[in-house]
Amino acid sequence: MTDHDIHLVSPLEYQVFQRENREAGTIIVSGRALDQCKTLKIGIKGQIYDKSVYDAWSEIPVSHLSGIFFSRVKTPAGGWYKITLQAIGNGGKKISETFVDHVGMGEVFVGAGQSNSTNSGELKTTQKSGMVAAFDGVTWQSGNDPFPGVQDGSAGGSYYPAFGDAIYEKYGVPVGIASTGFGGTSVNQWQPGDALHNGMMARIHQLGKGGFRAVLWHQGENDCHVNFPDYYEKMISVIRSSTKKAGWEFPWFVAQATYHNTEKLSDPVIRAAQKRLWNDGIALPGPDTDALVGMDRDLGGLGIHFSPQGLKKHGMMWAEKVSCYLDSMI
Repeated sequence: MTDHDIHLVSPLEYQVFQRENREAGTIIVSGRALDQCKTLKIGIKGQIYDKSVYDAWSEIPVSHLSGIFFSRVKTPAGGWYKITLQAIGNGGKKISETFVDHVGMGEVFVGAGQSNSTNSGELKTTQKSGMVAAFDGVTWQSGNDPFPGVQDGSAGGSYYPAFGDAIYEKYGVPVGIASTGFGGTSVNQWQPGDALHNGMMARIHQLGKGGFRAVLWHQGENDCHVNFPDYYEKMISVIRSSTKKAGWEFPWFVAQATYHNTEKLSDPVIRAAQKRLWNDGIALPGPDTDALVGMDRDLGGLGIHFSPQGLKKHGMMWAEKVSCYLDSMI
């Protein structure tokens, strides 16, 4: 027996599927089996969100002409699940077998914005739970800094490990992050048709319809020169274009993020525009990260990026805002 006889496209190692409700979601199982395969058996085993153990087997049809298989398998929220695929030939004989050790049914988020949405923190951080994963557009991996897929190539720390840990602790499901930000950018550089917007949309399309819970937007520090109407209208353009291009409605969380330096701790104009997006129902409230000052910032409190303790607080603040929404949804 050899796993090379089953070419698996989905699920991938550390892939997290967006659950459809509190209890369950659908894992897509697709690929191609060797010619002698008549059917595939799939086993899914792991911990459900309520801490009980799930262990179930089912069969997946295989095209007798091409060996291609594609099925949607209903799965309880939870993980990590170990997926076992067995190719069954004539007479019910097992002729090949392959495994994926880490597959989750949980919560998936797209991160976007400028440097504090990428890997620009002072030091790299690591998750504590082991239940956070990162998606770069092609592969999934364990979610530790630096997070792959950012458009600026940054390689420092991020808030995502702390955020993912907090979401897992509350809901008991794995968390997937697709980070697409670029440091030092204005809202002007994220407009529809621009390279950064296209890069974000590529990740959104790769995750697919219903493939993630929300976009987490952290940007504004670089727009102290932008007036209220311009920032507000351009953010509306970014948000509405993203859902139109994706072909489905998903929420955006917009942080209040305008901290510029120790002499300019916030920008009231951009803060007002961000808050207006909340009030008008264009976006959901993200955290007020302007409140993170002093030793929560890098360079001994003199920088614009976050220290390790600031990154942890940043992640917890995001988790609090997202949890309020999740509680109402699930």
